[in-house]
Amino acid sequence: MKKTILLLVALCVAGMTFGQSYYVSSNTGSNRNDGSKSAPFKNLQKALDVAESGATIYVAEGNYYGLLNKGNIIITKPVTIIGGYNSDFSSRDVLKYRTLVQPTPASNGSASGQGTIQLRSIKAPTEKVTLDGLIMDRGNSIAYNARGDGKPEGVASAQMNPIGTAGIGGANLDENVSTTETAMIYFDGYQGVVNQINVVIKNCAFLNCPNYGIVGMLNDGSLTIDNCIFVNVRMATLDVRGANSKKVIPITFTNNTVLFVWSRMRDLSDMGYGYRMIPGTSNTISHNIFGCACFAALDRTHVDTKDREAMRKEAVTDNIFFLNRQADLTLPGGGMFLRVSANDFDDVEQLEKVSGNKVLTDPKLLNGKVNKAYLEGFLNLKTSSTMNADYGSTANQFRSAMGMNIQGTGSTKTTMFANRYPWEEALQLFGAVQGYGAQEIKN
Repeated sequence: MKKTILLLVALCVAGMTFGQSYYVSSNTGSNRNDGSKSAPFKNLQKALDVAESGATIYVAEGNYYGLLNKGNIIITKPVTIIGGYNSDFSSRDVLKYRTLVQPTPASNGSASGQGTIQLRSIKAPTEKVTLDGLIMDRGNSIAYNARGDGKPEGVASAQMNPIGTAGIGGANLDENVSTTETAMIYFDGYQGVVNQINVVIKNCAFLNCPNYGIVGMLNDGSLTIDNCIFVNVRMATLDVRGANSKKVIPITFTNNTVLFVWSRMRDLSDMGYGYRMIPGTSNTISHNIFGCACFAALDRTHVDTKDREAMRKEAVTDNIFFLNRQADLTLPGGGMFLRVSANDFDDVEQLEKVSGNKVLTDPKLLNGKVNKAYLEGFLNLKTSSTMNADYGSTANQFRSAMGMNIQGTGSTKTTMFANRYPWEEALQLFGAVQGYGAQEIKN
């Protein structure tokens, strides 16, 4: 009997999958290697393709954006990715040994899907994907205005060109570039299957994003974003929806620094949110810094179904808000939206917990770690619109007689819009304010 039990235990152990370790170095590795510490892969995507569920992938300093540098990193199984190692993996320092996801303009035409990093069709709600210590920056692959429009003095680039249009870009702003509408991290319901996974994103940087920082859908599991920086993001830092009609997905957003979130369009008419509380989610937002959002730091304008609305528990505590252009929080009502200051969060019934939030009038708390020219350009931001119409044309005379709107051509000018932020300078925001925002990274 004892031998039988031992045999069964041995068979079970043999059948179990233990998390393996893989190593990646763009500088010293080769994709013909076995991925060990002494023979690392060259490419992160290669490690992701061969790794089994539960594996840990250690990534050395270098730049990684897909096999053949095509612009995407695709994750299809629960794994842990840890960046910030030196070339022999003997030391880790995220800000010194930088593991970059920094696509070049050449990758814009070969990338597929809606995210630079994509989590595709993972169905393992009891396991997790962890991204730790990645510096993600699309500043070189964005097209900026070739005429120099919308460039405040001292800012690195002119304004970002509209999505799908060409301009100048590249590391030295001397290449022809066409901006693609690509989020930095996208939860991709690939082939009709939504993700069911616990996701942890920590000690990461989201810089110069032409679309959302993190966006997509989760069907089950949870999402935690901790100790990250988001600087110069278009649309919103986070817009994640729960796809399960019978439950809400818990999202925890803590110790993050969010600065300069831009609207969808140059006229700054919509979007530009530091964080969005979206249907199908329940949000805990704590010890963050939200500053210089074009619209609002927080958005809670989307109303859920009756059943799920009752499940949503929003906690907004111990955050710092400053210089958000229209509001610290937007809610339904008040015409298009109701705009609320953090000073009045006590009166917001949609927020279950509110305490310790602070409203400041200037960014001095960041100890000079914000690019001065960029900040001044944002504070002096102005937009203007013009309309040119031929009122004497036959078509417009007819429209006028019928009480219809006159048609013409319009243009919008702005003094600044999603200009490139110096990515290396942005890393100074880690540890800028004790107890709020991104703290020093514990390597």
